Amino acid sequence: MSQPLKILQASAGSGKTFSLTAHYLTLLFSGDNKYREILAVTFTNKATEEMKNRILEVLLGLAKGNPSKKSMIIGNSF
Repeated sequence: MSQPLKILQASAGSGKTFSLTAHYLTLLFSGDNKYREILAVTFTNKATEEMKNRILEVLLGLAKGNPSKKSMIIGNSF
């Protein structure tokens, strides 16, 4: 049974945005139409932008068949 809510609490610089991005991508690729069921919330615009850029980087890399180093790191989690 899947968990409906995941909360990440940690100090600044501990990798929350990276972890949230990896979890988002894991959920995204776990089944059809999953993107409609995902809501990711951050407390700062900076974290939101960073997460968006990481997700887009991974998706672009997958679409081109040439993932970047970051894409491979994030990609290993799903």
